[in-house]
Amino acid sequence: MPRYVILGVLLLNSAPAAAQDVLGPVNPVDYMPAITMGSAIEADARSSSRRRTARLRGVSDAQTCRELPIYRSKLGAKDSRIVRLTRACRQAGYR
Repeated sequence: MPRYVILGVLLLNSAPAAAQDVLGPVNPVDYMPAITMGSAIEADARSSSRRRTARLRGVSDAQTCRELPIYRSKLGAKDSRIVRLTRACRQAGYR
């Protein structure tokens, strides 16, 4: 029985030593340039993809509004989708 108690005490005392960081103390200031640069790259990628999407959306909107008479002849002028599309094209200034 005393052997188990001694073994238990030794295991409990060695646990904090095993849980130490492998790298040791880390100074967060050392990583700030990498974090800042990564954030800047991500922000630039997000904004350029939004601009690209907006440009492409403008082209497809204009084309959709040009093709409105074709859709109107297929679906009918009273179709709710045609009514919404007509309103959106007028608001965008295409018709």
